Amino acid sequence: MTSEHDRERRCDRIRHLSRLMAAGCLATSFMLVTAMLLYWTTTPTRTLFSQAGLANAPVAEIDLAVRALAFGISMVPLAALVYGLLGARRCFTAFAAGVIFAREPINGLRDFSVGVAASAVLKPLAGAALSVLLSLHDPAGTRALVLNIGSDTLIALIFAGTVAAVAWVMAEAMEIADENKQFV
Repeated sequence: MTSEHDRERRCDRIRHLSRLMAAGCLATSFMLVTAMLLYWTTTPTRTLFSQAGLANAPVAEIDLAVRALAFGISMVPLAALVYGLLGARRCFTAFAAGVIFAREPINGLRDFSVGVAASAVLKPLAGAALSVLLSLHDPAGTRALVLNIGSDTLIALIFAGTVAAVAWVMAEAMEIADENKQFV
């Protein structure tokens, strides 16, 4: 009796946390896109160049067309991350509904890992494209291509691989459980 009650309390905690995490994934996706838009529309040119690793910022502010193109380039890795966060949201929504070992949460977890990995790979490439775009109007010989790969990229890839392995193990466990049901 007590173990059944304990199990129900644990399931309630999982459902509650999963509802919070699903909401957090959605809110984070919205905030990241909004922050990226604000960054490219309001950040002074000198700061943009500095954060892109470029030493020669122009005297005048960059125009709206360059900012819009830079926003588009920046959105490529961010879109992959948002895709992953929405996959995680699907996973947590299923958990909140009490659906654990099923295709929906497993696929959501897999999509989360794919989105995080893709974002980690695309981020340095987008940074390189931004450095080229922002230095395009510099005099010949001073244009730049900046490629920055840091420990955050490597850790994101390891994290994505870990989540992918967990999703894979969950899928295998679900298949084994389904096979066992057929024998009973």
